[in-house]
Amino acid sequence: MNREEYAIMFAAEDRHWWYAGLRAMLGKALQRHLRAPNPRVLDAGCGTGATLQWLAARMARPPAGLDISPDAMRFCRQRGLSGLVQASVLALPFSDNEFDAIVSLDVLYHRNVPGRERALAAFYAALKPGGLLILNLPAYGWLYSSHDAAVHTAHRFTRRECTALIRNAGFEIVHATYWNTLLFPAIVVMRLWRKVRPPADSDLALPGAMANRLLGAVLGIERKWADRFTLPFGLSVFTVARKPEAAPS
Repeated sequence: MNREEYAIMFAAEDRHWWYAGLRAMLGKALQRHLRAPNPRVLDAGCGTGATLQWLAARMARPPAGLDISPDAMRFCRQRGLSGLVQASVLALPFSDNEFDAIVSLDVLYHRNVPGRERALAAFYAALKPGGLLILNLPAYGWLYSSHDAAVHTAHRFTRRECTALIRNAGFEIVHATYWNTLLFPAIVVMRLWRKVRPPADSDLALPGAMANRLLGAVLGIERKWADRFTLPFGLSVFTVARKPEAAPS
């Protein structure tokens, strides 16, 4: 990710409608599928720390946060977060069977993760049998935009690609859906226009207060469906998977 994008993300992600919507999706998934009473959770690719901070406020046991970027670590420390490790998702510096859940939101698409299979193998090893893996990834290669260039996107995924990749790593798929479906037509038009006229500002920038509330409300309506059903298209793919209970140690 371009260094300036970290500062923009840090300023926006606590309130930005998209980040808030993704955290709400995460919360629903953890509430529905996480079994451990006092879970040990890892945010793998924690960025500037908004999700890690959100998890810390909701977990009895402090979560761990990992990111390869020193800029990300610096912003996490500004939030007063602990349990931080600067390392790559390709080689997690943790014991096998250590975590009850691993959350990795918009990480495996990145140019700095050239071996997605290696990352998933590392997640699998670090999870306890029955542990939960939650991934979010951008959808559809034809939606590649100037924002993708700024955040160093190497690949955008289909739902089928995501589920195949995760199954091949040994996980069982619990739920996989596209999301950001209701806003998809409008955002597709905007993305295609921006290919012709690249914007001066970042896609991560916080919109006006009224627009931010409206877009967040739309995602709130959609979330009631995405939590239970497989939506047919959208801007991202949200996947919940589980390491088998009988997984070999």
